[in-house]
Amino acid sequence: MFHWLLKLPALPLKCLLPLPLLLIAFGLFGEQLTNRVLSLSFVGLDKLQAENSYLQVQLPVKATVIRAEIERESEFTEVEIETTESQLKKLTFAFPNVDTTTLQSILARELNSASGIKEIQSGTQLEGQVKFNVQGILANIDKKKRMTKVEINTIDSAVKKLELEFPTTDIQQLKDTIVRELKLSRQELRMLVSYRISN
Repeated sequence: MFHWLLKLPALPLKCLLPLPLLLIAFGLFGEQLTNRVLSLSFVGLDKLQAENSYLQVQLPVKATVIRAEIERESEFTEVEIETTESQLKKLTFAFPNVDTTTLQSILARELNSASGIKEIQSGTQLEGQVKFNVQGILANIDKKKRMTKVEINTIDSAVKKLELEFPTTDIQQLKDTIVRELKLSRQELRMLVSYRISN
């Protein structure tokens, strides 16, 4: 039955001696080594490229403020603006703690508003452009309401978050709208946008 074993050339004994030691070492330390390797974080090439180069977007803003909230934290001031008459529904800014007059001028500069903003309050007309670096985009498609809420998270800019609403649930139409509104390429769209569908 095992006649083929007899035909194999005889291995020197010194080649076989380390084999039991390797098996014992693997048995004792294999699990620890495997757990250690699996607990290490791994950044793939695509992830590394996405973290090092952000896409800068310029979004035109023409809307009316329906609610503005200024919240002063210990290190920064958060300004949240809700709008109407626009697909842009909410803008969230974070500025260093400054007085109100300086805050208004910084906000006007961030919106690239030529007319300037005297005071942020309900009824204020916003017209300008917002520049920001996109970190990621989440499109929440709500089939019941027949609309899609798009949340844009930013990085390295005063604008921290934007929320837009589009009256469509068709994914292809939504992709076309996002590409047109944010002036993205199809490749940038695939890289940045995640979709969540709720019924």
